[in-house]
Amino acid sequence: MLKRLFLPVFLGLMALPSFSQQWKMLRYEAALGIGTTNVYGDLGGAPNATNLLFIRDITFRNTRPTIYTALRYKLDPKMALKFNLDYGYSRNEDFNNSRNEQRQFISITNLIEASVQYEFYFLQEERRLKSAAMFNRRGMVNNYSTIGAYVFAGVGGVVYWSELDVERRPIDIYKPETGITLALPIGVGLKYVLSDQWMLGWELGYRHTLSDFVDGIQTPWSNNNDVYWLSTLNLSYRIPTSRRGIPIFLDKQWRKARF
Repeated sequence: MLKRLFLPVFLGLMALPSFSQQWKMLRYEAALGIGTTNVYGDLGGAPNATNLLFIRDITFRNTRPTIYTALRYKLDPKMALKFNLDYGYSRNEDFNNSRNEQRQFISITNLIEASVQYEFYFLQEERRLKSAAMFNRRGMVNNYSTIGAYVFAGVGGVVYWSELDVERRPIDIYKPETGITLALPIGVGLKYVLSDQWMLGWELGYRHTLSDFVDGIQTPWSNNNDVYWLSTLNLSYRIPTSRRGIPIFLDKQWRKARF
């Protein structure tokens, strides 16, 4: 009786180290996704001046699409570095009940962002025991956690250009041409493990820029630089890694070139 109880538990515990090291063989990830873009500058906006990170300015009518691509490198199960390349398209409008509805200005903004981000996983998506994990008769763990959650911060460059539909005034400055600025992204993300190599993710990020012309216009009453939000739904693929710590397909090419 004791043998039947002890053996499954022993075999399961012996298997845990292999689960804990699994991330090293799948530490590279590629992601592709779509989402939404919201740019906030001198047009539109909530009428109340108290507005943390422009959250109250988010409206469905001014929301436009985003295309998201990323490459991730896991430093360890709790930390990762990620390179992002995003395209966003946004509309800003002085609509009814907005802060400056009497102007009726409209701006269409396009932007391309390339950024490097540091991620910290306060909830790891690696295979690990849930609190209610059990062992089956063969000693295998039959209950794993499949949810990951993280926060991120980074730095990036943004290329932007705008189209303006406004009644030009001498008190405003207009720069709808192409511009380049620095962006500081911060945000949160979630992952849901579909299999050993595929994951479904969602990410919400705030970007603070060093430019007041992302929307193409600066008014005398502008007190802050323009900002934007990106929200994306993405699919990630874990790229198998060789024992030398590089993707297997690159390792094979290196071996062929060497020999």
